[in-house]
Amino acid sequence: MLRWSFDLLDAQDRPLREVSPAVGGGSADIVAQSPLGGSGKLLLDDLGQGIDFMEHRLRATFHSDAASWPVGTFLMTSPVEKHTRFKLGWEVGLLTKMNIPAEDTTDARFSLAVGEPVIPAVVALLQSTGETRIAVTPSDKVRTAEVTYPAGTSKLKIINELLQSIGYWSLWCDGSGQFRIEPYADPASRPVAFEFQHGEDSLHFPEWDREQNLSDVPNKVTLVTRGDEDSEGLIGTAKNEDPASPFSFQARGHRWIGPEAETVEAESQAVLDQLAARKLADLMAPVARLKVTHAMLNLDPNALVAFTPEDGRRRLATIQRMSMNFDPFTDISAEWREVA
Repeated sequence: MLRWSFDLLDAQDRPLREVSPAVGGGSADIVAQSPLGGSGKLLLDDLGQGIDFMEHRLRATFHSDAASWPVGTFLMTSPVEKHTRFKLGWEVGLLTKMNIPAEDTTDARFSLAVGEPVIPAVVALLQSTGETRIAVTPSDKVRTAEVTYPAGTSKLKIINELLQSIGYWSLWCDGSGQFRIEPYADPASRPVAFEFQHGEDSLHFPEWDREQNLSDVPNKVTLVTRGDEDSEGLIGTAKNEDPASPFSFQARGHRWIGPEAETVEAESQAVLDQLAARKLADLMAPVARLKVTHAMLNLDPNALVAFTPEDGRRRLATIQRMSMNFDPFTDISAEWREVA
């Protein structure tokens, strides 16, 4: 039987009690490219649950006949009271746990010296927000240049820039509420999380959209790092010179098209070159965006999916957005980025 359940959690994500009978609807958006990871809203009836909206958290879990999985673990905003003749209720905003490091700022100047390992510093910074549920892929990469942030800087900003400098994903939080620190994986090297195929057993609707924006696609990206008194900054450039690509230097009339150079943090020339390649790939990604509606499935943002609609052509795409309602029969309105 399809259903949602909603569990009230304490500030350490420990379950307190189920509040499902009080839930009268709502929705959630999971957004891969947003540093905060998405948002949502919830309609709650006052059944004497004793909810502390400033401290407690809420976990939304979807149950199907085959499996159950947590879709999101949320903080709750100050609710809007909804009064009717018969009852009191609330409309509550839902925020992902990414808001915790985003809203927590450093009390003093934060710096990381040359030779200091990056991942332990990131974990310590995240733990300083009070969070302990962290899954970490270790790395022995260290800083090759000192980095300093002034007091009052968002801890999420520091964490993400440090992770980017060693070729890791930005920090993200899964449906269970666990923070994830992991190396970046190119779309071509990610395993296919699900195969969407046209047919009698298809789990997607036959209607779908594909949007292209060709004119603004660059064929060159340049990134630089900050220099210091002893050395100049590094320069990393990614170029599209593939004769088979419609966006390459050759295809654009032997003309380079790209944004102005951007300053980033990178620990080596190899990492900087990787970041430039990622940036160029990201800027080329809007070339093909797919909008598909499919059944509720246990999928993560940025996961790779395969899509074979009625035309028989198999496409690969990464998940950028998943929107759903807190209704047992909800479908997911998904936005995917096609992988060339």
